[in-house]
Amino acid sequence: MIKTYYQPKKRPRRRRTRISSLSFRLPLLKLGFFSLVLLIFLGVVGHFYLRHEIAVLKTQKRDLLLTKARLSAKISRLEKDPRAYEEIARRKYGLVKDNERLVVFR
Repeated sequence: MIKTYYQPKKRPRRRRTRISSLSFRLPLLKLGFFSLVLLIFLGVVGHFYLRHEIAVLKTQKRDLLLTKARLSAKISRLEKDPRAYEEIARRKYGLVKDNERLVVFR
């Protein structure tokens, strides 16, 4: 048979290369597993860090409550007892009453 019209040469059909399911999914599975392990590790580390912070804050709270109690007792003593002012003036500032002598032992 004789061809009467022009027909271009047929190009070879490009085959689609199927990505094999294992070779494509294996890196994704590894990445997912690594991400999961990393998240769990960070969660555990964060948990222990926060437990440590809670313990530190509890001890600070206890110390502050003790300081508050001591200061409250000192304030109430100063409000009720005028001799407390004398004691502070004598110890801290070295003041003396009239007709008194200060003797310092070293």
